[in-house]
Amino acid sequence: MHRLVKRPMERAISSRVVGWMTRPRVRGKRLILAYHGIIPEGEAPAGEQALFVAQRDFATHLDMLAAEADVAPLDRIDEPGDGRPRIAITIDDAYRGAVNVGVRELAARSLPATIFVAPARLNNHVFWWDALLSHSARLDEKLRNHALHRLGGADERVRVWAAKAGIPALDELPAYAHTATSGELAAALRFPGITVGSHSWSHANLASMGIADVVTEVRRSREWLRAEFGEKAIDWLAYPYGLESVQARVAVADASYTGALGIGGGWHRAAEVSPFARPRLNIAAGLSVAGFRARLHGALLS
Repeated sequence: MHRLVKRPMERAISSRVVGWMTRPRVRGKRLILAYHGIIPEGEAPAGEQALFVAQRDFATHLDMLAAEADVAPLDRIDEPGDGRPRIAITIDDAYRGAVNVGVRELAARSLPATIFVAPARLNNHVFWWDALLSHSARLDEKLRNHALHRLGGADERVRVWAAKAGIPALDELPAYAHTATSGELAAALRFPGITVGSHSWSHANLASMGIADVVTEVRRSREWLRAEFGEKAIDWLAYPYGLESVQARVAVADASYTGALGIGGGWHRAAEVSPFARPRLNIAAGLSVAGFRARLHGALLS
């Protein structure tokens, strides 16, 4: 049996046909992409591996976006576009690999992006979900649920509980899996089009908190980012863990944010969703180029 192999020209034509056929499905809609960590070339995977995209894969995604999409700054995502799929790029958690290597890849292509930062976790922090893996690639689901919903996703509480339960924590991860320093973040923000937004103050689960604590988390973060980075700090928030509640939405709105983002979903119309619960497409490690292109063109809407 002979395998049918498409020549480069045939693959290009096929890609254009798919784009032409699916584009009506996304006309007038917006797509916000969510990345987390970036693994620099030559480094081995570490931490919760689903969150870390290889630099080469990230660069491939960006090349595709530059060629096929109207990539807009997040705070201008709802403005009219140029007729191509209109997309914004966001990066959560301010991992060092993303802030240093990822931003350089963006800058090389003149693409805008927003980095969502929890100020209390900057400066070489290792997040609890990366530390508690016990050398496995994915975090145990029961452990995750207990940490998120019983302990509120609060780093200090999770680590105290894990120590009492005899669950080892591994903080000796590669530098790219630690958070960036304030200075590294400031250097990244010097590139045109790179902005910063709030990921709450301490990356706690806002849906598990009382209203007073939510207000403190979202206001303190916004004020710190504005004081540190001025106009590079935009009035958008990404809910930690993608978890939110009605009172969290109210607190974010009252704190004068423009919008807030979850971590699930895909293409959407701004008029059909709450400005304080905008969906995002999470880009996990292992997403194929074909899968990325399918979502980009709307063949898969989420």
